[in-house]
Formats: sequence, structure tokens, C-alpha cells
Amino acid sequence: MKNQFLLPAKFRLIGWVTFLLFLALGILTESYGYNIPGFQIYYPNDGGSADYNLTNELAFSGVIIGLIMVSFARHINEDELISKIRLESWKWAVLISYAILLILNFTSYGLGFVFIVTYNVVTLLLVYIIKFNYSLYLLNKNLKNSEDY
Repeated sequence: MKNQFLLPAKFRLIGWVTFLLFLALGILTESYGYNIPGFQIYYPNDGGSADYNLTNELAFSGVIIGLIMVSFARHINEDELISKIRLESWKWAVLISYAILLILNFTSYGLGFVFIVTYNVVTLLLVYIIKFNYSLYLLNKNLKNSEDY
């Protein structure tokens, strides 16, 4: 079965590298206030002009793009069983992500809720990747155990 919506398998490694690099940039930006010099936009503000650095937006976009590459990269042995595991993992990821969102809807307020909703975008991809790889691990473990007997 050929799925046309999957990237070639090499994008999994490219996606992990992209994710880790931009995650490090995001941590530097959020924790230490690091900004890429010259990476700002200028906008009018009360008769003058102000600037806003886009490093945080770049880091967040890179994290999402990296996780999308990992999520949509073809598995080396892509077949109907892997497609079924992929679909089940997406179902679990959507359910868990929205359950987290519903819980946080009643437990956080104001600007904190906006940040949580923003980061919840990444939660969907992370839960999918974790569930998919765990399911593949269980499949390989069961196959190995059945070969031993």
C-alpha cells in the first residue's frame, strides 16, 4: 500500500535534528532572553517606533516543523500494519491532547491559558510520536518473543 501523504524515511532524522536545534533555541529564548541580533520587526508605537524580536516565533515554528517531519516520515517497513498502528496512534494523540486541553480550560486562566493553548499544539505531535514508537516497540518485542518459541 502506497501512502502519498508520507515523507521519505530520511526525514525522520532531519526532523529530529531540526526539533532538537530549535528546542534548544526556544529554551535559550524563554529562559535566558536570548534574541538573534537583527531578527526584529519595527512597528509604530505611540508616535514613535518600537521593535519586536522574532526569535521565539522562529524557535516555535522550527519545533513544529521538526515534529511534523518526524510524524509524517515513512517507516522503513511501511505496510498495512504500520498504517493501522499510525492511525491508532493519531486517535490516541487527539484524545489525550483534547483531554489535556479540557482539563486546563478549567484550571488555568488569563494569559497563562493562552501560553498553554499555544504549547498544546506541540502536545498532539509529541503524544503521537511517543504512542507510535511505543506501539512499534511492543510489536517488535512480540515478534521477537514469538520467534523464540
